[in-house]
Amino acid sequence: MREIDATGGVEGQGARRDAPGVRAHPAGGAGSAGAVWVLRPDGGLDRPDHPLFTGAWQVGRDRPTAAVIVDLSRIREITADGVRGLLQCARALAEAGAALLLAGADEPVARLLRVALVDGTIRIHDTVEAAVAACGAAATGADAAARDGGRTAVPEVIRLRRETVDLRARLRSHPLIAQAQGVLRERYRLPDPQAAFTLLQRSSQTHNVKLRTLAAALLRMDRPDPDSPLWFPRRVPEDAPALPFLPGVRPGEVNRGTVVKRVLNQALEVLGSDMGDLQLADPVSGLRMEEHQGFGREFLDFFAHVDGETSCATAAARARPVMSDIATDRVFSDAAREVILATGSRTAHSIPMTGASRRVVGVFSVHVSQAGRSLTNAEAGILHQLATRAGLWLEWHERTVVLDALEDLHQRAQGADPEAAPRRADPEAAPRRPDPEAAPRRPGPGAAPRRSSLGNPRRGYPAGS
Repeated sequence: MREIDATGGVEGQGARRDAPGVRAHPAGGAGSAGAVWVLRPDGGLDRPDHPLFTGAWQVGRDRPTAAVIVDLSRIREITADGVRGLLQCARALAEAGAALLLAGADEPVARLLRVALVDGTIRIHDTVEAAVAACGAAATGADAAARDGGRTAVPEVIRLRRETVDLRARLRSHPLIAQAQGVLRERYRLPDPQAAFTLLQRSSQTHNVKLRTLAAALLRMDRPDPDSPLWFPRRVPEDAPALPFLPGVRPGEVNRGTVVKRVLNQALEVLGSDMGDLQLADPVSGLRMEEHQGFGREFLDFFAHVDGETSCATAAARARPVMSDIATDRVFSDAAREVILATGSRTAHSIPMTGASRRVVGVFSVHVSQAGRSLTNAEAGILHQLATRAGLWLEWHERTVVLDALEDLHQRAQGADPEAAPRRADPEAAPRRPDPEAAPRRPGPGAAPRRSSLGNPRRGYPAGS
């Protein structure tokens, strides 16, 4: 067994230093050629070109049937770049017929690695001795990973988690819409559920309000006066709040999708990050994912709806920003922590968006790969201003555009004329763009021409809100 001290010294010199006292010990049977090399890096694995990886690659090149064990007992921090470097190193060694194993990591580092290396490309052992004993099996596993390009089967636990998330999403949305259909049938004496669904869908498309959002608003609002042509006859027109982060756009005409996307993009720009998400308050499920960037399916499925065990839920509950260390913050459940760590995130900044009523209407979170990365005063000020402006506009949207959609629904139902069949079968989404060829809307008998809350004829909102 050959021991190498990989300290991460001068960049470009590599990791192979035969220091005084280094001894070679044969370890027969550990690898296909009976050679095991142990590398001992020191400090932190914080970049993909760390000298450790150069040293491991040299071993694989010079002794392609050897097994390389990385002793992590002197490593106290590993970043997303370090994890990527380990994966690249393991695959390069496997292509050469060698195996890479990890051993001796302290508990925080080992826990992080078990999450990040979930596909089994690299085996992790408690001690160097245990790694030596398992070298043969590790080499076989690494070789198999190289043959399929590192793409291994998704663990059963992840598959089951995805199925559970999908089922929960269906259970939240479908009964809500079905309940709204039942209310409409009873309230307006509609002949069947399809007529109620068509009413919902037409109003959803006209105002670019998601069907689930419209159904939830219908259920929580007091029922309208059956003899009144208006659901909200005393509603006062209200100007849309300014949107300084969308220059050149009229705040009263922009759609919600454009606003939330720009809010998240600007927050990411402030911190120089490419990972973040924006969630809106949902009366049924706490927070609902609305916009995201830089995350894969596992993250998006797991956090599609949250009502606890996350920094964003904590920020919403406290109505103030929250900074969380992903690896150590107790707010996360073990499952949530694993999913976030696997993305490379080490710190999350969750900023609540609050409306004029002081109610939290949503939260955006920016994730960074550096552990303990705090905000500067300037960054905190920009994010606060962004959250304030966004919160005011989103609350206005709820009080204006969503209620306009309900008003439209009421007028259609009074006329018992849901118009044409819905243009999309997906009950959760409005069309991407309004249809310029669609027939004009027809108000119910005796109803006055409908006007928006801004005092102008409703021209419709762009899609995506």
